[in-house]
Amino acid sequence: MTSHGLQVRSATDPGTGDGASGARPGPARPADGRSLLVSPSIAETVRLAGCVAATLTIACGVIVLVVHLWFAAAARRWLAFPFAGIPARPSTAAIIFSHNLRALAAVCGLLLIAQSAYRSAAGAEPGHTHKMLRVLGEALLAGAVAANLVVIGASFGAYGTRMLRAALPHGPVELAAYSLALSLYLHGRRRRLPARGMFAVLALSVCTLALAAVLETYVNV
Repeated sequence: MTSHGLQVRSATDPGTGDGASGARPGPARPADGRSLLVSPSIAETVRLAGCVAATLTIACGVIVLVVHLWFAAAARRWLAFPFAGIPARPSTAAIIFSHNLRALAAVCGLLLIAQSAYRSAAGAEPGHTHKMLRVLGEALLAGAVAANLVVIGASFGAYGTRMLRAALPHGPVELAAYSLALSLYLHGRRRRLPARGMFAVLALSVCTLALAAVLETYVNV
């Protein structure tokens, strides 16, 4: 064999790299060019949910302080909470659960919009329509969260410990449920997530909301 033939063989043989640099081939990638699916671990999800819950709690605390110092009387006139209690019946728990589930469904819908872009056959990057839908959905969700924070913060600022007793023990459980769902969305807004992992976190959020509804109906502080 001639030296020319040896040079041709070394440049084309997959076992010897790329010929010129001798670099090894990179890791295998899916045929459609998408990145490999990596589901966030439970620890990562819980850690991010804790950050979300802490952020919401701090924002609410700022509103509580402002209302308590300067707008407590006006907030009590605006809210006019009777604190009459609720009937301890299964139907009451079901109504509370269905009401809270609608807020969770909004986060799930936004997650589906984000994930549909990465699961489409067109490619891994979302198109302009998906991006616009995601931005619009996030703006609406942020507005809804802000409105709830204002109402909750004003309630605690206006009524103090009386409102705190009314919010226990179900309040922190509801916060945990919503924080889990929001953390899942933050994981999935810019990358594709395995369906099994998404459904597991969403199922945990739903079960946590159900527990919160039972606590709100039957357990009082």
